[in-house]
Amino acid sequence: MTTLAERLAPALDPSAGHAALRRAAAAVVDRAVGHDLAVWATVDPATAMTTSCVLLGAERDEDLEAEVFAHEYGAAPDVLRFAQLLDGPLLDTVHRATGGDPARSARHRETLAPRGFTDHLRLVLYDGRTPWGAVELLRAGGSFTDGEVAALSAVGRPLAVALREAMVDGRVTAPDDPVVAPLEVAGSGLVMCGPDGRVAEVSDEARALLGGPGDGAVLPPAVTALVAGRRGAATGPQAVHAPTTAGRWLCFTATALGGRVAVVVDPIRPGQLADLVARARGLSRREQDVLGQLALGRPNRRIARALGLSEWTVQDHVKAVLTKFGVSGRSELQAALFLGTYAERHVTG
Repeated sequence: MTTLAERLAPALDPSAGHAALRRAAAAVVDRAVGHDLAVWATVDPATAMTTSCVLLGAERDEDLEAEVFAHEYGAAPDVLRFAQLLDGPLLDTVHRATGGDPARSARHRETLAPRGFTDHLRLVLYDGRTPWGAVELLRAGGSFTDGEVAALSAVGRPLAVALREAMVDGRVTAPDDPVVAPLEVAGSGLVMCGPDGRVAEVSDEARALLGGPGDGAVLPPAVTALVAGRRGAATGPQAVHAPTTAGRWLCFTATALGGRVAVVVDPIRPGQLADLVARARGLSRREQDVLGQLALGRPNRRIARALGLSEWTVQDHVKAVLTKFGVSGRSELQAALFLGTYAERHVTG
């Protein structure tokens, strides 16, 4: 009998795009681990905050979404927050996390149980260094078994790697990619949210950045997550990087204004995307430091002085960076980072 990992492998095609990849993977998981509702999300690699969701098994429920985000990012602690899972088991269920008493979870007690759900499972998609997504499965009737948990645990990392490649790898080398394609947008966009967290106003600039003139449904869940975090915990993350359904990465920054929250929407800056690319290539923190110096065209001796390293150590890091980018020299590395007039293609506002 084939394992879930073996059945899932053909579905992990990064070239299909991150949304299509999640749908294909979800179809395989659905046949192996029964559930009534599934959320397949991308997360900001820097903060692990939810940025976009593929919802399967129901229509979008904005009330449910707002409540879940409030439990996730609010001031009151709860079990199974994604940030907690990232620091621990990566995957767990509310039954296991509460010792068989799911009512101990405010998310379950106040939001999910009233809608008929009896258990929910959460998995952080982590490639070994960086989180790229999360999966939440909800079951109405019974709880998830140890075998189901083990099967899903085994596929978390390959899912993360495939999602990472779909979201980031190779994007700076495609001049017509929507991530770096130029936009006729002057300045930042603005989304205003009311005291209840609901979107009240969306500027024309924000609609253009988000992909068109549609209604509130075009807004990524990153906006809802940011608003919930800003309203519930002033010290929480105030900005996330999130991909739209068209593939463009945007930066969302939230600011509290009295009882309302303003979310500024900007095209992602070259430096921010470069950080995402570095994460996707698997660079260590020190290798990222060296990459920044190489991007400025600095020789090994100057890099060594700037970073407080020996030239031999710098040479080793340079070799590692070139290998991870699949290039043979510094000029090729700079081309890979900035091909297609990388910096000029971003609207800087």
